[in-house]
Amino acid sequence: MNRKNQKRLVKAGALLAAIALSVTACGGKNQENSPSSNESGTNQGALQLTMMLPTYNPEQMPADSSVLKTLEEKTNSKLTVSWVPSSTYTDKLSATVASGELPKTFVALEAKASFIVNAARTGMFWEVGPYLKNYPNLSKMSDLVLNNISIDGKIYGVYRERDLARFGMMIRQDWLTNLGMQAPKSVDELYTALKAFTTGDPDKNGKQDTIGLAVGMQGNNIAGFKDILVYMGGPNEWELKDGKLVPAHMTEAYLDTMKFYKKLYDEKMINQDFAIVQDGRSVMNKGQAGLWIDNMLDGKNIEENIKKVDPEAKINLINRISGPMGERTRAGAGYLGMYMIPKTSVKTEAELEQILAYFDKVSEKDIQNLMKYGIEGKQYKIENGNYSPNPDPKTRAEITDGNQFMILQDQVVNYGTELDQLSTKLFKDNATFALANPAAPFISNTEIEKGKELSKVIADATVKFIMGSVNEAEWDQAVDQWLQSGGSKVIEEMNAEYAKQEGQ
Repeated sequence: MNRKNQKRLVKAGALLAAIALSVTACGGKNQENSPSSNESGTNQGALQLTMMLPTYNPEQMPADSSVLKTLEEKTNSKLTVSWVPSSTYTDKLSATVASGELPKTFVALEAKASFIVNAARTGMFWEVGPYLKNYPNLSKMSDLVLNNISIDGKIYGVYRERDLARFGMMIRQDWLTNLGMQAPKSVDELYTALKAFTTGDPDKNGKQDTIGLAVGMQGNNIAGFKDILVYMGGPNEWELKDGKLVPAHMTEAYLDTMKFYKKLYDEKMINQDFAIVQDGRSVMNKGQAGLWIDNMLDGKNIEENIKKVDPEAKINLINRISGPMGERTRAGAGYLGMYMIPKTSVKTEAELEQILAYFDKVSEKDIQNLMKYGIEGKQYKIENGNYSPNPDPKTRAEITDGNQFMILQDQVVNYGTELDQLSTKLFKDNATFALANPAAPFISNTEIEKGKELSKVIADATVKFIMGSVNEAEWDQAVDQWLQSGGSKVIEEMNAEYAKQEGQ
């Protein structure tokens, strides 16, 4: 990728309209799984490929999975897979990289984790960027997303495609109907709906026992906060202002968003224990809240869970909310991890090219759908145009985490529910107006070293401000602490990277 093109990509808002990636769900809680390998037979000359992948399910794909065997046949490969629970995956990968005993390929879920960046800089991984143009499918990869995964301007992995902008609102449509209200279209209307959900009787049980917005913590982040920040005219992680990158928490919009959340908290429109709730969806699932803001793929499971306590429950999805800067939504990175190829395990360029050819083959339409749904007539059937998954647990298990093998997903057929179909439509719509993070391509060494420590300073102060234990002056002191603890260096390094790119 030339420097001129990179310069254009940083200002990538206009490019988002061209990127509408397919739906791939991933989630669930994990239990410890032991590594396994597939022992199926292979053709002579088949690619022998060892790999390490995350699993998002208690039970891993069986070694004799018919789906895995079919994948091997279609790609002329013999795959030996080590499955690691997603909850411990990054820690396990870090230890594996440190040991130097790596498989021929693995997924790096955090593409810019310090151990990945440092290992790439020492030459541990193949730089695959120059090879991608040689493959019909890999050559179609988005320049914007490739820029997002780049390390010092170089591409060290094949990213796993995800929808560029999946964030939005999951709202209790039945509550809106019961209250005679329309779905909110602006920040002001959003507040009105949340207030009505809290002070009215949206579930018609004669009690004032509901709240507007379900909130929980996602690491150091408050669920939904970054989205409302964007709705309210704020940046996506970083703001490019007067030719300089400024972190989101140093903008006026961030303070306004904290004040908005404080108002919701003071008026008991969000769950008062949000600071210790690790999964705010649980509040929605119990039928206690009217709105959840996050990946709209959550909508289907939330509706299914609420129906267990309220059979009449209906979830609707909203992706367009207007604020001071008009309708905006937050863009993600466009990928979930990337496949990397260590030079310690793959010694020759010939073998590298063979592995890239495998990734290219996996991105063909029939294999995309194989790894999403399984084998027609076995894991599912189509009758009168309707998709029906096989209810047998053992047969269904053969497609467990199949999407972890997928690269491009632009040709996956959507056999999903009404909400699945709607989320697919809204993801594509989101991509036409989503706000990109202008700092996504850049790396700050200080952030790599101190990122978690620094983000905790801001996260703690944000939570305390919302709960009323920190005032505006004390918030400013927390920002100063962040700056003095390394934040100033992060800003300096990010802007140096930006200036370097602008100047070339």
